[in-house]
Amino acid sequence: MRPLLAFALLIPVGVLFGQAWQGQSDRLSFAAKERHGIEYLTTLGQVTTAVTDAQSAAVAGRPADRAAVTRAVDAATEVDDRLGEELRTSERWSGLRVKIEALSSVPGGDRARIYDAYGEVTDLLLALYGKVRENSQLIRDPEADTYFLQDGAAEELPESVVAAGRFADLVVIAAGRPAAERTAAIADLVSARGAVLDPAADLADGLQSAVDSTESRTLGGNLLSRLDRFRRSMDGLASSAGTLDGRSPLPTADRLNPARIEVQAAASELSNSILAELDVLIADRRSSIRTERAVSLVAFAVAVLGCAVPSVLALRKRRRRRRPFGGPHRTVLPRAAGPEQNQSQWEPVGAAR
Repeated sequence: MRPLLAFALLIPVGVLFGQAWQGQSDRLSFAAKERHGIEYLTTLGQVTTAVTDAQSAAVAGRPADRAAVTRAVDAATEVDDRLGEELRTSERWSGLRVKIEALSSVPGGDRARIYDAYGEVTDLLLALYGKVRENSQLIRDPEADTYFLQDGAAEELPESVVAAGRFADLVVIAAGRPAAERTAAIADLVSARGAVLDPAADLADGLQSAVDSTESRTLGGNLLSRLDRFRRSMDGLASSAGTLDGRSPLPTADRLNPARIEVQAAASELSNSILAELDVLIADRRSSIRTERAVSLVAFAVAVLGCAVPSVLALRKRRRRRRPFGGPHRTVLPRAAGPEQNQSQWEPVGAAR
């Protein structure tokens, strides 16, 4: 009875082990997909920098660096070829790539048309960021530090870079607009400057929250100095535009272009740092899950042995206690009496011996 009870205990133990193993497998798959999303976001950052640089050059009438755009697009295509099916981005990237390649055919001279063409591309690019963070499950990360990091790297930082480029380009466009449109030009610049500062402020708040909530000893030191550089560059870009009160002269491209370049450099450095730290945190999480899996496996093996060994020993002991089998029972008959014994039975009582 006891051996059967011991083996019966293995059933709930096995069920609990199976549930733990499946949960750990799901968490490992979740983390693996997040890391693929990080890899994809890294290449999108290169595309963002190259396209916004080309946009500012085209709006200002300078030759765009098409080689940089081509390198960034090729790198993103290589990543999409490997991960696009898993992240369900292939269709969107293919369409965006066609749009980027078509930018070289936009006729020069019409700054507003160039601005609109590049604006359509950067809108699609920002939408692709959202697609990657959604399908890689980064947006559903359960940890506070990793959530704020992915939010900054995949939403607020690229929005800041695109907004900074658009703001600098609108300054160039405003300089060519007639005096009758001065009021409208100033309104556009005020709105564009707000679009620069708002995501930058959200990014700073989010990264500070990530640093405050993390257990990593390196996150704060690796990010905060780069964040400070990025915030200074954004403030410098905004202040380069002047007061924009309608009475002061409109800002010039010569003042804003160096500030825009510094914004892109600071943003690229910060983006690489955020994504690198994010990848380290998720890699450490995968390592912890593998350790949990090993502990679960050992615990299950111990439970099996703890139930099986005593049961086997008990069965062997019971077998030893049984009487050995000696064959069928034989009845021993009394031996027949000898002749002398039979003769003595018939002698008369009292006869001389």
